[in-house]
Amino acid sequence: MTREDRERCRLCGGTSHRLVGAAPGYQENRTYTICECESCLASFAFPLEADDALYGHIYRNIRSVPGYNRYYRYAYEVLAWQRPLAYLIRQEESYWAVARHLRTRRAAGTAPSVLEIGCGMGYFTHALAEDGFSVTGVDISSQAIAWARDHYGNRYETATLGDLKARRTKYDAIIMNQLVEHLPDINGFIAEALELLSRDGELIITTPNKSAFPDADWETDLPPVHLWWLGEDAMKHLAKQHACELVFMDFSTFYDSCVRPRLQATPVASRKPVLDAQGSVLHGQELPPLGGFRRVLERTGALDILRRTRAEMSGCVRWHGARGPIIAAVLRRLR
Repeated sequence: MTREDRERCRLCGGTSHRLVGAAPGYQENRTYTICECESCLASFAFPLEADDALYGHIYRNIRSVPGYNRYYRYAYEVLAWQRPLAYLIRQEESYWAVARHLRTRRAAGTAPSVLEIGCGMGYFTHALAEDGFSVTGVDISSQAIAWARDHYGNRYETATLGDLKARRTKYDAIIMNQLVEHLPDINGFIAEALELLSRDGELIITTPNKSAFPDADWETDLPPVHLWWLGEDAMKHLAKQHACELVFMDFSTFYDSCVRPRLQATPVASRKPVLDAQGSVLHGQELPPLGGFRRVLERTGALDILRRTRAEMSGCVRWHGARGPIIAAVLRRLR
């Protein structure tokens, strides 16, 4: 790691310092340096390089990869729901926030054309389409797109932002759901995405929220799966850098109805790799299939009531208020 790389943040150009000198990587036999910018307070991993082969390993083993296995569950569960968006918005803050924002725009008389960049297995794109939105999902993983097309239809494609720009198609809303933290060059990606927006278009970004864990060193996926950990200051910098208005979404309503335990952060040095050197899962975790009774509880809202009751009886510390472990932000270009 050179002095120049250590001292300059690629997000804002500010000076950075080391937080952790030898953090474990997502794959065995890899280590990374974790740095923190003194200006925008973003944390990033060095070397700041993506590994596309790693995602191939994850998708091949997705049923048992901790964390990612929930995406596999969502991908199948939405097929069992007549209104799949109603299911997803109860599962995670990011789906709730994006869906609420798009529905609010539609209710105001504007039915936005939507692009989901980094759609993965395609279940959120599918859920939005089933809710009546005109939406397209794109991803650079041909494996993920093939799965999405087989299960949900032809609204998906393997494409880069350059491919989309060449077509000169504009979108009213572009979703980057849990995406920017994976990118070595966030600024370049944001600049390209903004060129795909219509005149009044919006970029909707969700990402793990560093501001929610002020004393942690890296409470997000191990690098190089996640290369960045951004807080609200970093998001404000991004908006300023790209001449955008920034609005953070308020999660108060979500946390009032959905129980999300507030767990203690884990020092990154004590965490273990997820994959071995060959790309196999070291400690697999397959989620059990959901039975019909649980789906009934989900559909009626009874499951949320049971979770709240159990949390209150156990004294579980929950997330409350406007902010939580996920940032959801809307960027609009200033005129």
